[in-house]
Amino acid sequence: MRRVARVLSGAAIVLLLAGAGRASEQPVGGWLVYGNDPARSSATAVSLSTHSVRPAWYAPVAGRISSQALVADGLPAAGRRTVYAATSKGVVYALSENGYVRWRVELGQLERVCGQIDGYGVTGTPAIDPATSALYVVDAFGRLHALDLATGIERPGWPVVLYRDFRRELVWGALTIVGGAVYFGTGSYCDHPMEGKVMRVDIATRAVSQWTVVPRRLGGGGGVWGWGGVSYSPARGSLFVATGNAFRGGANTGRRFRESAGYGEHLVELGPDLSLRASNHPSRIRASLDLDFVGSPVLFRHRSCGELVGVLNKDGFLYVWRSARIVRGPLFAVRLARPTLASPLLSQLAYSPLTGALYAATPTRLVRIDVDRRCRGHVKWSRPVGIGVLNGSPTVAGTTVWLAGNATDGSALLGFDARMGAKRFRARLAGPSVVAPTIVGQRLYLGTYTGGVQGFALASALSRPVGNGESGLPEHRSFADELHGWASREDGVYATDDGGRSWSRIYPRSANRLVRTSARAGIVSTGDRVSACGCRTVRLWTDDDGARWHRTGEAAANGFVAVSGTLWWWRGGRLYRAVAWPPGRGGLHGRHVAHLPGAIVDADPVPGGAVALVSRRVGGVGLDNSPRLLLVQGRRVRVLRLPHAGGDVLARSVDAAWPTLTVHGFDVTAFTRDEEGTITWRSLDGGRTWAVERE
Repeated sequence: MRRVARVLSGAAIVLLLAGAGRASEQPVGGWLVYGNDPARSSATAVSLSTHSVRPAWYAPVAGRISSQALVADGLPAAGRRTVYAATSKGVVYALSENGYVRWRVELGQLERVCGQIDGYGVTGTPAIDPATSALYVVDAFGRLHALDLATGIERPGWPVVLYRDFRRELVWGALTIVGGAVYFGTGSYCDHPMEGKVMRVDIATRAVSQWTVVPRRLGGGGGVWGWGGVSYSPARGSLFVATGNAFRGGANTGRRFRESAGYGEHLVELGPDLSLRASNHPSRIRASLDLDFVGSPVLFRHRSCGELVGVLNKDGFLYVWRSARIVRGPLFAVRLARPTLASPLLSQLAYSPLTGALYAATPTRLVRIDVDRRCRGHVKWSRPVGIGVLNGSPTVAGTTVWLAGNATDGSALLGFDARMGAKRFRARLAGPSVVAPTIVGQRLYLGTYTGGVQGFALASALSRPVGNGESGLPEHRSFADELHGWASREDGVYATDDGGRSWSRIYPRSANRLVRTSARAGIVSTGDRVSACGCRTVRLWTDDDGARWHRTGEAAANGFVAVSGTLWWWRGGRLYRAVAWPPGRGGLHGRHVAHLPGAIVDADPVPGGAVALVSRRVGGVGLDNSPRLLLVQGRRVRVLRLPHAGGDVLARSVDAAWPTLTVHGFDVTAFTRDEEGTITWRSLDGGRTWAVERE
C-alpha cells in the first residue's frame, strides 16, 4: 500500500511545481544575501520587541548548518514568504513561515576530508538573485548551482564547474551578487596546500574568472573563508576581501617565510572584473601564528570619516581602514579579545546605521565599538556571552542586537539593547548555533549546528494564516490502504477516506513526517507551534482518526513507517517495532528487531515485516558501493549485500513492491567523469539476485 502513497506523492510534485513556477516570476524582496546587503552590515531597520518575541517552530534537517538562512518575500505567492537553509550533508531546503518543507534538493556530501566538520556539503551562505528568481549555491564538489526559488529545479545549463581540486579547496564563505555576476572566495581544508582564490561567474554567460591570493611560487594559501565571504562597496564600485595566511613553499620558505606573502593576511580591494585596486597588510601582524582575517570586511559610512571598512583578525583585534585609502594602513586597531587555540575569535562584524556602532561577538563577550569624530575606535560596552567557545555572529534589528550564545548548560538566542547593552531576551535553542540570525518582517530564523532551523515571531504573527500548499515529499503522505490516507500541508494534517477525492483537516499544525497505519490510527511528528521552547519536534498518535491526539517520547528517531497495520521506526542503524499498536493506556513502547553498523536512511514494508536500507556514511565517513539491506519477515532477519558499483556512492532510498525490491543511490563524483550519477539496484525475487543500472 505504500506504493499507492508514492504514486500520489509523485502527482503532487508535478502539481506543486507547475503552480510554483509561475510564482517564481513574482518580485522578490526579503533577506537575499548574507548580512542583508552586499556591504555585510548584518542589520535591518525592522525592530522586534523583545517583550513580544515568542518561540514559534522547529524544523529538523539533515546535516549541520554553518550558513545563514535566506528569505524571499512574495514566494510562492504575494503575501507569502520562503526561508532557505543549506546543510553540511549538501541538502538545500525551502521552508514556509511555519517550518513546513516546500521542497528540498540533495547536492551530495563530500567525505570528511579533515576534522573540521563531519562531512562537507554546503558551507557558504547562498545568494538569492531577484533578476533570475534563482538561488545560487556552491556545493563541496566545486559546482555553482542555480536553483529555481519556487521549485528547486536546476536552471538549464547549470551547475557550473568552478574547480576540479575539490578535496583541496572549498567555498567556506557567503556568495554575493553584483552587476549580474556571482562572487565568492575559496579556502583550504585544515590548512592543506592550495591556492586561495576570489572567483566570478557571469550569470548570463556562465563564464568563470578568478584572482589568486597567493600563487604556488609563494607557497599558496591565503584562503578567503570568513562567514561573509566577499563584500561590495557601491560607492567605490569595488569588491573587498579579507584573506588568510600564506603557506610555506616555493620561494616562501626558511628565513624568508612570511604568512603575508603575496596577498596573504591582507585586506584587498578588487574591481568587478577582479583587477587589483589596492591592498594592505597591517604592520602589527608580524608573527607566523596563523593570524587570518576572519569574517568578511564590513563597509559602513561615518559622518566625519567617510566610508570605512572593518575586519576582525584571529589576533583578537578589530582593524578599520578608510575604504578609499586602504593602502595607507588601518586608521586604528582595537583589541576585543585575547584568543587562544581553544578559544579562537571566529566571528562576523555587524554595523547599525541607527546607533552608528559596530558589534562583535568574541568567545566570551558581545562588544560594541564606536568610532569618534577623530576617526578612532573605542569599546563603548562589553557584555558576557558564552563560556569561551564559538558564539554565533550578531544581527542588529532596530535597537536590539540578536545572537546565539553557546555554553555548557545549553545554547540560547539572546537579545541585547544596542544602545546600552542590557540583556532583554533569552530563549532556548535546540543546539549550538554558529551563524547570525535572519530577521524579516515580524520573524527571526536561525539554523543550528545540530541539524535544525528554529523560527521565532512576534506573538501577533503566530496566528497569521499560512498557505495550504502540499509538497511532493514522500514523508508528507501516507496511505494505510487504497482509500485511507493522510497528507501534511502547510496549514495542518488532512485525511481522506475515499482515495483522495475529498479531504478534511484532522490536526491544525503541519507535520514534518506522518504515517497512517489503519482507518483509525496513525502518528505524526511536528515542530509547528507545539513545544513551549519551539526547539524540538513532538510525536503525536491517534486511534480515533484524529479526534484525540496523545504525545509519546518513543519513535523519537530518524523516521517511521507503517507495516501491516503497526508501527516501525529506526534510530541510527537500529530497527524497532511497536510492542502494541495502537498503544493504549500504557503508551507506546518499542522492541528492538535488528541492527547493522551505520545509519538507516529509509525503510518500506514487505510481507510480514520491513526492509531497511543501511548506509555506511556516518559522521562524514563511509561509502555505499555495496549497499546493505536489513530484511525482516516474521522472526527471520536477513542481511542483503548488494552488488558493487564504482564511484563515490551514497545510498538514498528503498522501495518494496514484493517480491520486487529497488534501491536508489547516487555517485556524487560521477560528474568528474562526465557521467550521470544515478544508480539503481533492482531485485525481482525478494533479494536473491540483483541487477545494477547506471543512468
